[in-house]
Amino acid sequence: MKFSKEEKKFWKTHYHFDKPSQLHENWSQIWSVDSNHDDEFFYYFSLRVNTIVEVHLKNTLITDQAVEYMTKFKNVNILFLRKHENITKAIIPFINQMQNLEYLNVTRTKITLSDLCESLDNKNLKEVFLDSEENESNLEEKAFILKERMPNCNIYLDFCDSTNVFGNQEKPIF
Repeated sequence: MKFSKEEKKFWKTHYHFDKPSQLHENWSQIWSVDSNHDDEFFYYFSLRVNTIVEVHLKNTLITDQAVEYMTKFKNVNILFLRKHENITKAIIPFINQMQNLEYLNVTRTKITLSDLCESLDNKNLKEVFLDSEENESNLEEKAFILKERMPNCNIYLDFCDSTNVFGNQEKPIF
């Protein structure tokens, strides 16, 4: 199948591919920091790529729409969405659809612990990282709700990794 004109422009601009035969359907990861990757980037990616195992994005131009496109990728195991002002609780249903997801980082987004308590229910998650709100109340109660729903998942507040710079293990909130 040939690229459409728009697709060809996308793949040529980002990866210097002229034709679909140059593309692999299975990717191990996407890394992007301080880039102009946006929803359109993931739209075109989702048209041709079947599998991505790790998505690491920090301070890109994506919104909730890009995460919806990511649900089309099989085997997403790590989803790192740090420092995205336009990522909101609207992505939680998409997170719940990602059956292989084990690691989620939504630090420096608009997602709160309260948001996760309302609707996060992905039993495969093992670690979730997010920022606490200044006025967040009942932290233990909310953590307990999540732990009951997802017993194998550790929730970390105000950390972006489970180990610190010295390699010491950080403690989850519950």
